[in-house]
Amino acid sequence: MKIIRKLAFLFVFTFCMGSTFAQNVKPYKVDLNRMPAVNGEKTVSYNKTTNTFTIKKDYLDQAGLNIWLGQDISAYNIIRVKYKALGDAGFCLFTDYENDNLDDYDNPWFDRNTYCPSYLTEMVIPLKKGMRKLNSIGFFSMNSVKNEKFVIESVTLEKVSNPIKTDIWASNEAPVIDTATKVTMNEKITAWDYVPQLGVGYHYQQLHANDLSMDYGLDVYLVWDYPKPSKEGIKFIKEKGFSIVRLQTTPGAYMLDEKYTIDPRYLKELKQCVDWLIEDGLYVIIAGPRDDHLQDHFWQEKVGKDVHYACYNVSEKDKKQSKEFLKAVWLQYAQAFNNSYDEHLIFETMDEPAAIFHEHDWNPDDNCATCKKNFAIINEYNQLIVDTIRSTGGNNSNRFIMVEGLTGNRYWLLAHKLFKLPKDKAKNRIIPAVHNYPMPFGRTIYTEGIKKFFITDCFEALDKYFFNKKIPVYFTEVGHPRTIPILERIKCIKDFMAEARKPNRSCAVSLFDNFNRFEGGTAYDHHNSKWIETEYVDSILYAGQGKEYPLSNDFIKKNEVKVESIVGNNLLSKPFNPNNWKDFYEINSNILVRSVPSKYKLEIQIEKTGSKPVLQVSFHDFKNKSTDIAAREDVKVTGAVKGFCLEVKSETVTITVNEKLAAEFENADKLYLGGQDIIIKSMKVVE
Repeated sequence: MKIIRKLAFLFVFTFCMGSTFAQNVKPYKVDLNRMPAVNGEKTVSYNKTTNTFTIKKDYLDQAGLNIWLGQDISAYNIIRVKYKALGDAGFCLFTDYENDNLDDYDNPWFDRNTYCPSYLTEMVIPLKKGMRKLNSIGFFSMNSVKNEKFVIESVTLEKVSNPIKTDIWASNEAPVIDTATKVTMNEKITAWDYVPQLGVGYHYQQLHANDLSMDYGLDVYLVWDYPKPSKEGIKFIKEKGFSIVRLQTTPGAYMLDEKYTIDPRYLKELKQCVDWLIEDGLYVIIAGPRDDHLQDHFWQEKVGKDVHYACYNVSEKDKKQSKEFLKAVWLQYAQAFNNSYDEHLIFETMDEPAAIFHEHDWNPDDNCATCKKNFAIINEYNQLIVDTIRSTGGNNSNRFIMVEGLTGNRYWLLAHKLFKLPKDKAKNRIIPAVHNYPMPFGRTIYTEGIKKFFITDCFEALDKYFFNKKIPVYFTEVGHPRTIPILERIKCIKDFMAEARKPNRSCAVSLFDNFNRFEGGTAYDHHNSKWIETEYVDSILYAGQGKEYPLSNDFIKKNEVKVESIVGNNLLSKPFNPNNWKDFYEINSNILVRSVPSKYKLEIQIEKTGSKPVLQVSFHDFKNKSTDIAAREDVKVTGAVKGFCLEVKSETVTITVNEKLAAEFENADKLYLGGQDIIIKSMKVVE
C-alpha cells in the first residue's frame, strides 16, 4: 500500500511540475499592428484601430491576409485566437511552417486551415508536431463567402499541459422536445385529397449543406454560397406563389456522439425555419437524410472514425448500423415536431437512398440478386421510420409521411413490383414520393423521345401502380439546370405539369433548384431576394393552377434554339485509336438532334492496323441499357460483316440509320466507338 501511495505521489508531483513548467512559459503575443492594411487584390482590408477584417469579393474562393512571424515555436504547443464574428460567418486561420511542404499530397493546403466558427469567441489550435518555426499565419474567408467582417482581439502562442483543439461541436444544450398540448389536426382528409391542395413547392437547401474538407460546424451552409435561413427569405418564396417548401436535412453532419445524438442547435435552426414557414401559411416537408455523401472520400474517412459524422447505406452489410442511425434520427425529429404542428407539416423518410458502393448503385438490375435484396432493405428502412414516427404519439400518430423507393430518383423503381408501401396504423396517410428531372443531364434540347420516357411513360407507370388504386404521388424534386436553353426547359415543364394535373391523378411537385448553383446559378438569388429567369419559374407556378404563363413574342424570338445541319461534317475531333478495347470515343447525342434528316447514313473511314479489325458502334438508353447496333436486324451495314460487333472488310464502313434508330440515337445518353486493330479516321452523316 505504501508503494502505491508513493507512486501516486510521484505521479501527482510530476504532473504538477509539468503544469507549472507549462504555465511558466511566457506566451508570445502576435503584434497585429504588423498586419498589412490590404491584400494585393484589394478584396481584404484590416483596420489596425479596431482590429477588424473586412472581406468584399465577387468570387467564391478564399481571400485573406497573412502576417509574417518567423517565430521559433519549440517552447510552445498551441495557438490561441480570441475573436468576434460580425455576422454569420467565421474565418479560417492559416498556418505556414518553415519545414512543412505545402505541395505535399499527404498534407494538402486545406489541412493548414482551421475554421473558427461564428458562434465561438475563442479557438485553441495545437501547433503541428515536428515543426521548428512558424513562418506566418493568415486570416482567410470561408469558401463561397463573398462579404464578411470579423474582429481579431488577440493571437498568442502558448505552452499548455493539455494541447487539445477546441471542439466546435461542444454543446450543453438540452434536447429539443415538443411539449405542446395537442393542436387541432385534420385526421379525416385522405392522402388522395390532401396532395393536390399542396400546390407547387420549392426545395429549400440551406439545412442540407455540408462540406467535409474541414470542420465548419453549424456555419457549413455558407460554404454552399447560401445565406443563413431567414424569415424574410422564406416570405419571399411565398410571395412568388409557392405554397409548400421542402426542407432537405443532413442530420448526419451534425452529430454529437456515437449514439447519433443530433446537435440541439441544428434542430433549433430547423424548428425555427419550420415555424416561419407555417406562420406564413405554407406547408412544410422535412426530408430525411441522404446517403450519397458516402461517395465523397472525406465522408468515407470521417464516418466511423469521427462521432460528429454518420450516415446510412442500402446494403446488407451496413443494414444494422443504418437502421440504428435512421431510427435515432427520426425519433429525435418526431420528438422535436409533434403536437405543435398540424397537417401543414409532413415528414419524408429518406432522400435518394441508394446502394452507394454496389455496381448497380443508381441503376438497380432486376436480374441482380443483390439489387433484389436492396429493394427489401429499402422497404425495411421505410417501415422502421414510419413505426418510429408513429411511436411518439400525439399528432405524429396521423401525420402524413412521404416514402421514397430505391435511389429515389428513378420512377420505374418506385413503380416496381418489389417496392412495398409500409404498413401503417394510420389510414390513408402514406404518400409515395419520387424525383424526376424530365431532361437527362447533359442534354440541351427537348425531344419527343425525352418526353415519352421521362414524362409519358412515367405517368403511365404511376397510373398502374398508384393512381388507379387511389394512391397519390408527390414529386419532391422536379427541375432543370439553367445550362439547358430556357425555351426547351419551359416546353418540357409545361408537358410535365399537364400530365401531373390530368383527371384521376393526385399529384403535386416541388421545384428543385440546387444543382443550378454550379450550372448557371439558382433561379432564386437568395442573397439579393430576387428571381432569375422568371419566365421558367412562372411557367411552373401557372401550370400548377392549370394556366399557361404568357411568353412575349420578343422573349420567344430571343430564346429560340436554332440548330444547324451537321450533314457532311466529321463528328470526330481527330482520328481515334480504340487501343484494342482499352479506349472508347464518346459522341454526345445532342449533336444528332434537329441537325440531321429523319433517316440517314453514317460513313466511317477506317485504317486497318492488324489482322482482326473490329469496329463497335453502341449506345446507352435512358435506363443505361447498352445496345450494339451489330446485333440489330433492322440495321444495314456495308464494308463490314455483322457478327462480333462489325468485322471490318473495307476502308469505308457505312451504317444505314432508319427512322427508328435515328430516334434512338437522338435520345441516347451517348454514342460509343470502340474496337481493335483499327484507327477510326472520321465519321460523317451523309444523306
